[in-house]
Amino acid sequence: MTMINYADEVPLPHLKRRKKKKTNKRRTNKTNKSSPSWSSLPDALALSCVARLTRQDYLALSLVSKSHRALVASPELVRARTLIGCTEPTFCVCLRIFPDLTPSWFFLNRNRRLRRIPSNPYQAPESSSFVVVDWGIYVIGGISNGNRPTSDVWFLDCFSRTWRQAPSMKMARASASASFVDGKIYVFGGCDDHSNWAEVFDPKTQTWNLLSVPKMPHGIHQSVVIEGKKVYAVDEEEYQSFSFSPSECKFWTRNRKRDYKRGYRNDWCAIGKVLFCRGSRRRILWCEPDNDFDWKEVKGLEEDLKNSLSGSRLYYHGALDALYSKPIDINYEISSLSSNSAGNIVIFWSVQLENPKHLELWSAEISVERREGGEIWGKFEWSGAVFKLHPRSYSVKVLYSASVHV
Repeated sequence: MTMINYADEVPLPHLKRRKKKKTNKRRTNKTNKSSPSWSSLPDALALSCVARLTRQDYLALSLVSKSHRALVASPELVRARTLIGCTEPTFCVCLRIFPDLTPSWFFLNRNRRLRRIPSNPYQAPESSSFVVVDWGIYVIGGISNGNRPTSDVWFLDCFSRTWRQAPSMKMARASASASFVDGKIYVFGGCDDHSNWAEVFDPKTQTWNLLSVPKMPHGIHQSVVIEGKKVYAVDEEEYQSFSFSPSECKFWTRNRKRDYKRGYRNDWCAIGKVLFCRGSRRRILWCEPDNDFDWKEVKGLEEDLKNSLSGSRLYYHGALDALYSKPIDINYEISSLSSNSAGNIVIFWSVQLENPKHLELWSAEISVERREGGEIWGKFEWSGAVFKLHPRSYSVKVLYSASVHV
C-alpha cells in the first residue's frame, strides 16, 4: 500500500481558498438545517417561547448573541410573561443600613439570603411610600434635601433590576398613604394643603391628577388594601377608621369604630379579608375590619417567637473583663412585618452577636389558618439569618418588603 504524506502536499492558493469556501458553505447549510436562528421565527413566536423560560435561563440565553440579549432585556418579555401566567414571585426588601443615607435594595434568593441589587442614590432616605404595580415598585415622595418633603417618584423594574424616574406628583409629600386600587395609584395625605390632599396616578398614561375628597382630621396612621378593591385606613390621633372604594365612587367614608386597646399596632397587611400587624411585646395580631378593631393575638406562635427573638450576650465591666464578664439575656423585638405571595406573614428582627461582634438581620415566614371557633393560628415555616452587616454598620431598618411577580 502506498502511504501519502499530507504534510508534503502544498495545494495551490486558489484551490485552497475555493475548497475552504465550499467547506464553510457546507457547514453553514448544515447548521441552518439543524438549529435555525431566532431571526427566522416571527417576533411574537420567539417572544412567546422565551417567555416560558425561567429567570435562571435568561443569563445563559443573553450570552448567545446580541439578538438574544436584546430579546431578554426587552420590556415586551415581562409583559408576555405576565399575560401567559409564567411570572415567578420574588421577595424584595429595602433596608436603611446606618450610617449610610442611601437605602439599599435586595431580593431574597432561593437560599433565603438577601442578595443586593442596584440601589437608587436619589431615593429619599426617610418617610417615602411604596406601591407594587405589575413587575415593579413605585417609591413615592419622602424627606430629602434637608428634611424637606419631595414630590419625586421612582420606579424599580424588578425584572431588569433597573431604576427610572417617573413623573413627579403635583404636591411634595412625606409619610403619605399610597395604595394600588383598580389599576391606579391613590396617594393621600403627607402634606398640609387641604385642597390638594389627595391625588391619583395612572401608570398607563403616566399622569397625575388631583382628587377632590374629604380630608382626614388627623394624619394617617395605617392604610391597607383589602382584596385589591378597597383602601382601609385609620388616623393617627383617635384611630378612627376610613374607607375608600374607587369602583363604588365612595371616598373616605368615616366610621364610628375606634381602637382603644393599649400598645402599638404597626405594619398592617392584609391576607384575604383579615388584617395582621405587629403588636407590642413580640406579638402578632389580627382583626377583621368590620368588627370594631377587635384585635386578637395569632395563636400557636408563643414558643417559636420566644426562641427566635431571644438570645444572650456577655456583659463586661471593670478592668478585668474576662474575670467579671457574665452572660445576660436579651429579648429582640419584631422590627418589620409584611406578607408574601404565598399568603404567609414575613417578619424581620435584628440580632447583635458578641463574638465576633457584628449585626445580623433575621427573618421568619409564618403560615396562618383559621380553625374552629374562628381563631387564627400560625406556624413557623422557616427562620434564620438572611443578611450579615458590615462591621462598621451599627443599625439596620427595614423600610419596605413585598412580593413582586416577574
